[in-house]
Amino acid sequence: MSSPMPPQPVSRADKRAHLVDTALSLFAAGGYHAVGIDRVLAEAGVAKKTLYAHFPSKNALIAEVLRERDRRFRASLAAFVDRQSVPIDRLAAVFVWHRQWFAEPGFAGCMFLNVAAEFHGEVAELQQLAREHKQAVESYLAGLLEPLVGVDAAPALAADFNLLLDGAIGVALVSGDAGAAERAWNMARRLLPATA
Repeated sequence: MSSPMPPQPVSRADKRAHLVDTALSLFAAGGYHAVGIDRVLAEAGVAKKTLYAHFPSKNALIAEVLRERDRRFRASLAAFVDRQSVPIDRLAAVFVWHRQWFAEPGFAGCMFLNVAAEFHGEVAELQQLAREHKQAVESYLAGLLEPLVGVDAAPALAADFNLLLDGAIGVALVSGDAGAAERAWNMARRLLPATA
């Protein structure tokens, strides 16, 4: 009978990833100001010394949480859209993905809109991360729109679509109505040329 393997030490990178993952869940559900560092530490099961070995401040942790949320958001959205091959279906899939997100238990809105509201005019790095995320989504939409409306028209239309998505996020958060995504798609569809 072989002896059990001794537990492997948790690497520094693993502790950092666990801390970010825990903070992401807590900040998404409870907000950035309302969730304190002590709660993050308790939920993650790490010491304050470990936190500050990775992040010099709570704002630095929030910044990394936003970078991670951006990575996950865009990867999930792209994977969902990539199941479709027809350009109009790929575009529609963006709104279907949002509808599924809105219907998730505990949906608490967009972490980037939330950080912009909570830190309005206070922390430039956090505001910049929110802007970069929204710009990345808009650029992604422009890429989806190009086969339908052409390279020249796609950027302005992508800005309109992004506005509709952000409005749908707000409606879903306030009303709990996941159907806001469908209504946003119906409005977006009317902005497209009849040939799309």
